[in-house]
Amino acid sequence: MKDTRILIVEDEGLVAQDIRHRLVRMGYPEPSIANTGETAVKQAIALQPDLILIDIVLANGYLDGIDAAKRIRKFLDVPIVYITASSDSQTLTRAKLTEPNAYILKPFQTRELQIVIELILYKHEVEKELMEKARLVSAELRSMQEGVIAFDSKGQISFMNLSAEKLTGWLESDAIGKPLGEVLSMKNLPDTESFELDNHLSEKISPESFPSHGLLLSKNGLSTEVFTFTKSVPKNKEVDVDRILVIRDYVKK
Repeated sequence: MKDTRILIVEDEGLVAQDIRHRLVRMGYPEPSIANTGETAVKQAIALQPDLILIDIVLANGYLDGIDAAKRIRKFLDVPIVYITASSDSQTLTRAKLTEPNAYILKPFQTRELQIVIELILYKHEVEKELMEKARLVSAELRSMQEGVIAFDSKGQISFMNLSAEKLTGWLESDAIGKPLGEVLSMKNLPDTESFELDNHLSEKISPESFPSHGLLLSKNGLSTEVFTFTKSVPKNKEVDVDRILVIRDYVKK
C-alpha cells in the first residue's frame, strides 16, 4: 500500500481534494491529481500509476473521462475506476467499451471506495502474476527439445512448439484450432501394441500419461520413430488447455 501510485482525474477541485484526503487516511501515498482528460493522459504515461480514479464527466478540455480512459488504455495496462454522478444508459454504454474495472456512483462512502480499491489492486496483481507464469511456461515449452502440443477438451490444438512443428511438418499458426488427429498422423510399428490417436482424448486413460511408440508421419511425407505421452493440465480459466501431448524422437531419447 505504501508504494501504490494512484491518479485522480476530477475537474471539481473540492471533490478531488476530498478523494485525496480519503486516500491518505486509508494509508495510500499522496495521489496525483489531473483536472482535464488531456492532463490525465500525460500524467498517466509519465507517472505509470497503479490505479486511476476518473470522473466520466470532465467539463474542462475536449476529452471527457471516457475518451481519456480510452487513450490511456492504449499505452498502459492499469486498472481504471469511474467515479461519477452520471448513470444514464448512453454514458454507461460508452464507458463499458473501455472495460473499466469498476464504477462508483457519487456520493459514496469512504469504506465503499476503500473496498473497491483494495479488491481491484489485489485482482490486478494476481492477474499479472498469472500472466507472467504463463509467459515463463510458454517460453520453457517452446525451448524444449521434445515436441509439445497443447489441446483443449474438444481435442483442438491451442499451442505447438518449434520441435513439434519440425516433427509434424505443421506450422503452429496453421495448426491452431484444428483437431489433434488432423495434425498428428501416427502409424504402428511391427510388433507393437495397437495405437489409436483417440486414446489420447479418452476419459478412460490415466490423467497422468499415456505412452505410445510408433511412426509419426509428417505433413512433408517424412516419418520419425517417436514415443508420445499425454499429461493433463490443471484447470485454469485464463488458458483453454486440457492436456499436452509430448513427442520424443526415439533416436534422440
